[in-house]
Amino acid sequence: MLKSTPSFIKVILTLWFVIAALPVAAEAPSSSDLTPYIRYSKNPGLLETSVITYKNPRGQTVDLISAVHIGSTAYYQALNQRFQTYDAVLYELVLPDEMAGQRLPSQMSSNSGVSGMQGMMARSLGLTTQLEKIDYSRPNFVHADLTSSGLSQKMAERQENMMTYLMQAISSSGSIDESQLGLTEQELAQIDFMALLNGQASAKDRKLLRKMFAATLANSGGLMSGFGNSALLGERNKQALSVLDQQTQKGRRRMAIFYGAAHMPDLASRMEKSGWRRVRSDWVKAWSI
Repeated sequence: MLKSTPSFIKVILTLWFVIAALPVAAEAPSSSDLTPYIRYSKNPGLLETSVITYKNPRGQTVDLISAVHIGSTAYYQALNQRFQTYDAVLYELVLPDEMAGQRLPSQMSSNSGVSGMQGMMARSLGLTTQLEKIDYSRPNFVHADLTSSGLSQKMAERQENMMTYLMQAISSSGSIDESQLGLTEQELAQIDFMALLNGQASAKDRKLLRKMFAATLANSGGLMSGFGNSALLGERNKQALSVLDQQTQKGRRRMAIFYGAAHMPDLASRMEKSGWRRVRSDWVKAWSI
């Protein structure tokens, strides 16, 4: 068994979060308070994401649907059913330029690059991925994100790259204390990370990993706050709200913005400054321990 220490666990968590956060969906909050958008209940062991409804003076509504990119099959099935009720679902996905504006397949590929690593993480947890289970082919789905070249351009303008994000995340990992990991030091030391890396995690280790991942997701503002208002967050949120303006001008009455939970503090702040007001909230179970 690979011996685990708190500092080693922090490094592993940092790498996991950076992989889980890259496009598809970049988790880069401008605020460390994600409480309204994602929560972990230690008892009975439950991770949930929020659905927060906003309304404008014309009576149009937008649900901010927070997402985690690794979850249970039931979680994504529940979201797929919910999506059928909207006039337009504005979704987060950094697409290749040639796919922009096209109807996407019902199941996106997740066999290479970052999405492939996310799939490996999901299997280690006994879960699945957003790309594998969300039906992006629905006619009411509207792309509300940058393309690959668009994101690259915004990153270049800010002199940002994936390595800078990784280094920022690693430097931020020192702000996580053991209480935020959801496990005791004894439990941490029991995890066989070599088996995890080989895709052979035991049922016991899988349960511990779920607890650790859920607890740290709910506290991820501290880890990811080093990203600040980067292109991964700020520029993509601007694009989402630009598409929202287009949809409201088309007369859509009931809309949703489906984005990673850590985008939501900034999105909500921008919407409230534009005259949207919060009217209610709900929670969806992402997975149980």
